[in-house]
Amino acid sequence: ESPDEHPRTEARPKSARDTHLGCPSRRMMYGKNAAGDRVEASPGAVASCPSCSTELRPKCGEIITWHWAHVANDCDPWSEPETNWHRSWKAFFPPATREVVVGCHRADVKTHSGQVIEFQHSNISTADIEEREQFYRWMVWVFDANSLYTNNSGRDQLLLRDRGDFFSFRWKHPRKTIWACTAPTYLDLGLFSHPTTNVYDLWLLKIGKIHHDIPCGGWGVLVSHRDFVLTRSGGED
Repeated sequence: ESPDEHPRTEARPKSARDTHLGCPSRRMMYGKNAAGDRVEASPGAVASCPSCSTELRPKCGEIITWHWAHVANDCDPWSEPETNWHRSWKAFFPPATREVVVGCHRADVKTHSGQVIEFQHSNISTADIEEREQFYRWMVWVFDANSLYTNNSGRDQLLLRDRGDFFSFRWKHPRKTIWACTAPTYLDLGLFSHPTTNVYDLWLLKIGKIHHDIPCGGWGVLVSHRDFVLTRSGGED
């Protein structure tokens, strides 16, 4: 289907709200020291949570990337285990824009212009998507879709076809909750050669329209990792 002026007008599916009855401690890049400065974890360091001010513990092992964790339960009910994928993405933005406290939540990135970027690796409910969009208002979603396109086992799951100014796609096993997104939504497809230009880079698919079917189809445009970071840093879309 070709692009149109209103690409995201289909009704959003509803689901029951997931309940959070105390979240286990999650990894954090930054804690707050006694002087109120944001600090990264290191052996023996002392810091508190920038949001709830409770004690954090530095986790500085030899395998997992050094990070902070709440001694008690995490204060942010939207917190989830942070992967290397999360941390790699956040590292491309200035430190002051990472893990910014917004109300009772920590945004993955909040750019200098005020736009929030949420990097989503694990499954997320429709209700959580709706809640975050209502809370942050001006935001962008980036979903980890590396395994859907760049791994050999996933090449039959998301197929792209060049249509000139855009790409149509067919998604064999879609994450149906993404249908609920109304904010700009990107699928991080990972490192591969552009199907048309053969430029080898990290590519994202910016979804223009997605149909609520299984398998589902739609259209979008490929955006390089570099262009995404530059554009988001300027707060454009």
